[in-house]
Amino acid sequence: MQEMKRREFLKTGATTVIVASTCLCGLNGCATFTKVGDTLSIKPEALTRKDHELLIDLSKEPVLRQVGNAVKIKNEWIPQGVIIAHTEENTYHIVSLSCTHRGAEVEYDHQNRRFVCASLGSSKYSLEGQLMKGPAKKSLQPFTATLQDGILSIKITKS
Repeated sequence: MQEMKRREFLKTGATTVIVASTCLCGLNGCATFTKVGDTLSIKPEALTRKDHELLIDLSKEPVLRQVGNAVKIKNEWIPQGVIIAHTEENTYHIVSLSCTHRGAEVEYDHQNRRFVCASLGSSKYSLEGQLMKGPAKKSLQPFTATLQDGILSIKITKS
């Protein structure tokens, strides 16, 4: 067996870790490791809070104006986070952001009209947050919203 110097060993080991991580992210999505999905965060200028409501000015959030798109909110007002999906004209569905299985973010799957875990996509939820398929055991928390004059108003509990 050929001897390897410490520097060569470390360099080879680091290369192996990078290649393995790249392959795993490519196959399963980096959310498996980071728990963060690909859904864009809401533009801060589009969001305000009034009492127990988050108000989203849709004129300032172009992503949410188009059917099929989604954004997430995770800040001091709603630390557990929510995902907002524009599911059809003038219809938005809002649920808690974290999969109830391992806490990875969920994402909106417009083609299949559901939310899926960003980690491995194994847990699937209805637009109302109801668990459709596990390994998760619990549903997502739904949030009530109204749309009036280009403002999407989401009721939140006091934090």
